[in-house]
Amino acid sequence: MIAIDIKRNGSPDPVIITTIKPDSNSNQSKAVMGDNVINLQFDLSTYILFRIGDWCEVYGEKYYINKLPVIKKQSKYFYEYNLTMQAAYYDLAKVQYMFLNEDNELQEGDFSLMGNPSSFIDLLIQNANRIGSGWLKGEVIVADYVNMSFQAESCLEVLSRLATQFNTEYKIEGKTIHLAKKQKDTGYTFRIGKDRGLYDITRSNLDSSNVITRLYAFGSDKNLPPDYRNYSTRLKLPVSVGEIYLEKNTALYGTIEHTEIFDTIYPHRTGKVTAVDATNFYRFKDLTIDFNVNDYLLPGVSAKVTFNTGQLAGYTFDIQKFDNSTKEFTVLKNKNEKSIDVPSVDFRPAIADLYVLVDIQMPESYVTAAEEELRIKAQAWLDANSDPLLTYALTVDPVYMRKRRITPDIGNMVYIMDTELEVSRQIRITSFTRSFEDMYSYQFVLSDTVSSNPIADLYSGQGATGRDINDINGSLNNKASENNLVGDVTIDQGTLIILDITTPPIGVTLTPLSIGSDGKLYKSS
Repeated sequence: MIAIDIKRNGSPDPVIITTIKPDSNSNQSKAVMGDNVINLQFDLSTYILFRIGDWCEVYGEKYYINKLPVIKKQSKYFYEYNLTMQAAYYDLAKVQYMFLNEDNELQEGDFSLMGNPSSFIDLLIQNANRIGSGWLKGEVIVADYVNMSFQAESCLEVLSRLATQFNTEYKIEGKTIHLAKKQKDTGYTFRIGKDRGLYDITRSNLDSSNVITRLYAFGSDKNLPPDYRNYSTRLKLPVSVGEIYLEKNTALYGTIEHTEIFDTIYPHRTGKVTAVDATNFYRFKDLTIDFNVNDYLLPGVSAKVTFNTGQLAGYTFDIQKFDNSTKEFTVLKNKNEKSIDVPSVDFRPAIADLYVLVDIQMPESYVTAAEEELRIKAQAWLDANSDPLLTYALTVDPVYMRKRRITPDIGNMVYIMDTELEVSRQIRITSFTRSFEDMYSYQFVLSDTVSSNPIADLYSGQGATGRDINDINGSLNNKASENNLVGDVTIDQGTLIILDITTPPIGVTLTPLSIGSDGKLYKSS
């Protein structure tokens, strides 16, 4: 049984207000993208007034009181306490995810951003340090720019949304925030038996989702030839597949069908601006483009260019002309933006800006490449859904753990073996509880996937709100006949377009943003 010092911040140093010895029902509980708490039950012979913000350090982590304990008084000299203390990252539920207002202050709570994972996390870090201090950015995945809308959300809730949007996970170590799937191969093996590590193993279904063995997969309806694949309106799997579906494990489970639309997959080329016209902001060149755009126009539809990065990120423009001899594009003014002119002297293409062409018929090689991309994504989806989603609950032998000094963490990979339960492979620790009676006494839950956890909703005081999260490409429509602005980007509605916060330039719809010497965002005067 360990003793835990409960401390309170003082001047100049924290002071110990009491030392407790938690009983056998107390534990540490951690889960991937879920709880990280300690549940404490203990008795005291004197009354102790605990306060919000009191803290302790257990198993190398700091935990804080955010809710006052339940107290049962049996006499003047006997008090029973039931106290839950939370990791530092619960403070993110206390901070709103804000953007800059007209005074360069993070006070705008209803806005939209065009960004990548790094830029969204940068803004989250800036907000966290607006109220607290010491928050840092850790490992962040690389992904495409998307348009996301935010309204009255906490930083913890936004972090959960970012993990969902970019198909990844978040992990917070102390005050370092990662937006990436963190896992580590421990090399440990567990099985039932003497000196093999396990007391027992329980296999359960992760959720009630059906196994899928036949997947009908389709892509987007953008940039397809008018007569594509017998006039199909959506991208299909490659002809070489032989069918319009993929199958796996039909011999085991029979034929169980499902249709999935991968709307972000379509024939496209991500181009890069290689030259600009200093005297004409409607023009830019891409000397690397490998086809004549004029040969791939769709009847009655105006070809368009959408910028993914740069000061025009998120804007779509009609193409007035493409000169194949010089590889120069001339675009028209965006008619949807009423607040300012785009492009303009202040908002114009720049060398290295990335863009995509839409509302054209892409060359056959790009259609073929998109079909193969669809096949790969569809196969990955089927691989993840063609077997029952299972969890394994393990009660481990603390003697086995102590001999080997095994103290794994969530996200670690361990090898489990059991013939009757038909498992012999590495699986990830997704949650555990750990005793305070013995630091090597664990109960693990192992799974290949992480089920959704309502922690962010619980601590933000709201559930899902049905906000739209629009991929910049998914917001485009082949049938559009005018210039389209991807997302709502008028400052009157609190909306801006932001790129990587650490890398200027950053474009907004009315006033440019700049980065100060302190690394924070400011609206330029």
